[in-house]
Amino acid sequence: MRILGKNGTADAYRVSVDLGGDEVVALVPDALLSDQYGTSEKVSHEQAYEWIAAQQHDLSDAIKALKKGATPRAPFTNVTLES
Repeated sequence: MRILGKNGTADAYRVSVDLGGDEVVALVPDALLSDQYGTSEKVSHEQAYEWIAAQQHDLSDAIKALKKGATPRAPFTNVTLES
């Protein structure tokens, strides 16, 4: 998994995962990160990167589910594929 930076318009971090040679880009919303840190404030850039790195396996599973048209399991239900 690669973290591609922040998408300010979407209030989300862009991440990519290789699914069988196909790079799939998804958006991890700020709201999910804040919720996971138990705050109503936006988390710092460093905290976001740390959380994404720690959750990369589960995030990859969520992205795979989205690619198949399924709903990811909680708390990753707000992750979306970048269009």
